[in-house]
Amino acid sequence: MRNREISRLILNMERHGIDVFDEFGRYNYVNTQTILPTHTHPDMIEICYLMKGSQEYFVGDSIFRLYGGDVFIAFPDEIHGTGEVPEEKGVLYWMVLKRPQEGKEYLGLNYSDACELFSRLLQLPKRLFKGGAECERLLLKIISIYFRSKEPLTKMELNNLLVSLLLHIIHAGEKISGRTYSDRITKIVRYIDENLFEVFDLEDLADKCNLSVSRFKHSFKEETGIPPSEYIIRRKMEKAQEMMKEDKFSIKDIAYDLGFSSPYSNNTTVILPLHTKRKVPPNKYYFKIVL
Repeated sequence: MRNREISRLILNMERHGIDVFDEFGRYNYVNTQTILPTHTHPDMIEICYLMKGSQEYFVGDSIFRLYGGDVFIAFPDEIHGTGEVPEEKGVLYWMVLKRPQEGKEYLGLNYSDACELFSRLLQLPKRLFKGGAECERLLLKIISIYFRSKEPLTKMELNNLLVSLLLHIIHAGEKISGRTYSDRITKIVRYIDENLFEVFDLEDLADKCNLSVSRFKHSFKEETGIPPSEYIIRRKMEKAQEMMKEDKFSIKDIAYDLGFSSPYSNNTTVILPLHTKRKVPPNKYYFKIVL
């Protein structure tokens, strides 16, 4: 009987003659799952793209919180996992990319280009950054083509899409400064950032852009990589963490002031704090979003 709480899709790329991944798949968690045990990938890079939801990971002693649209990288031989924190509900793509070997085919690239691709991934200045809607588009296209019956051009198409995906991740991760947005979206991002104690209404935000709600939501996600409601949650949580570090406000007061006590979207509740048994720096707090 199929588990209704989890939809797991594993892609065996060797089916199409592509042998560069140790793992490639997608999880769709309907409910919170068990923890992801600590593990490593010797001489391989793990790349995660969180399409929807939020998730906390750790690498060594560092903790990272992912939101929809984020890319997360675990470099070779690094110990990583979710520690004592369960894998939360959401949609997560992941792949474990092998290092190129001379004489072995690698996504249709010659050995020199394959090494350059892998090296650029290893040299990314940050392990957590926005991948945006383009990651989602490419991954969905890859899955669609993967399930085609074997055709002479299928392998070529998959190779091209996989290279495009990895190049997009490299370019997104190598950006030095923050992403630049259109004037409309810049205006809304600034408005949200300057009014975090307000309760936001998507219709009001859309009106400020002279757009319909549906068009506004599409444009916002297209440019920032996440829906406006998720951006608001993320910024409010970051503001809450800043206030907690000051040790001047109670958790209850912070939650009330930031509007967490009365959800600003119909299906979002925020619980403060999410405790963990893992060793964490003083005054470090965790949050869980229940969608």
